[in-house]
Amino acid sequence: MDAGSGEPLVALHGIPTSSALFEPLVPLLKGYRLIAPDLLGQGDTDVPGTGPLGYAAYAGHLQAFLSAVPPPAFHLLVHDLGGVLGLEWACDHPGRVRSIVILSTTISRSFRVGVLAYAANLLLGARLIHWAVGATLKGGNRLDVRVVESWARPWSRQRVLRGLDHFSPAHLKDLRSKLRSLRVPALLIWGEQDNIFGRAHALEIVKELPGSSLVTIQNCGHWSPVDAPEEVARLINTRF
Repeated sequence: MDAGSGEPLVALHGIPTSSALFEPLVPLLKGYRLIAPDLLGQGDTDVPGTGPLGYAAYAGHLQAFLSAVPPPAFHLLVHDLGGVLGLEWACDHPGRVRSIVILSTTISRSFRVGVLAYAANLLLGARLIHWAVGATLKGGNRLDVRVVESWARPWSRQRVLRGLDHFSPAHLKDLRSKLRSLRVPALLIWGEQDNIFGRAHALEIVKELPGSSLVTIQNCGHWSPVDAPEEVARLINTRF
């Protein structure tokens, strides 16, 4: 996605979504050019036929995109796995990042995400995505069924087995140590009803990321760009 004009804002989605997650923000952001890739094997980015699709593969794909597409310096908006990937990239390239907006992600181990989610996906396959997206929307808005279907389609059991380390404790430990040295303006926007990465995950990031601040949104869950696009866009428009 490449929409709008003004300050470049690169948005990184997570699992199991695509750049379509950020579409509700496009008409609401003022003075921003929103650049959002589809991560490896998601959205319109092809699933490689062979090879691992774990954290290293995702990070390599993202590195190639950020080296080739956005301007030299930009604002960063991250969600879910895009938060883990994007925050680590920002720590390694602080001179390219003007500010960071962080939505529902984690830097600490989560049994629910690290074990239960992958186990459920192996058991249910792509059917899990159809159920989980609806169950974790809290604000009354709904996603087009075609978008949910496009998100679910790649996540076969075979695909899941090709990448099981996206939220591994080792990656998260490294990220926590790196964050302590990152010095860029950072705003965390969190849904009060987030039942994937609850408020404790946000507080852990605030504790480790110098100068960061947290704002919560009522009647909002894990998918804040869908649950509360007006409030998310307002906070981005007024804070940076």
